[in-house]
Amino acid sequence: MSKNIRTPKETDEIREWSEDLDRQAEEGQIKPVKGTKVYRGEDAPALTDESLLAIFEGRPREEERQPAKKTWRIRTTEKLDAWTVAGAREENLNTSALIRKAVAEYLGRHHLSAQPA
Repeated sequence: MSKNIRTPKETDEIREWSEDLDRQAEEGQIKPVKGTKVYRGEDAPALTDESLLAIFEGRPREEERQPAKKTWRIRTTEKLDAWTVAGAREENLNTSALIRKAVAEYLGRHHLSAQPA
């Protein structure tokens, strides 16, 4: 796996860009894109490493050369959807991460022998 090597100038530009975004966020200049969902409130605790890993767990990684990801389209009741959203919020995850976590846990308990090689 090759590492990206940046020049000192590129590193400085990235740092300046990041600091500018931080400033804009602190000043309230960055607004969510209309139609997006906000999962965390202003008073929410900082994400833990475990929470961050859970959010990205199961997503294909370029460096692992996994095949294209699969997108599941499922139907559910309003009650189960609300329960999922609430559970995801409680665990500081998005719904996709919670569903991946729940399916993996269920399969690990009930269908471990069906795991592909």
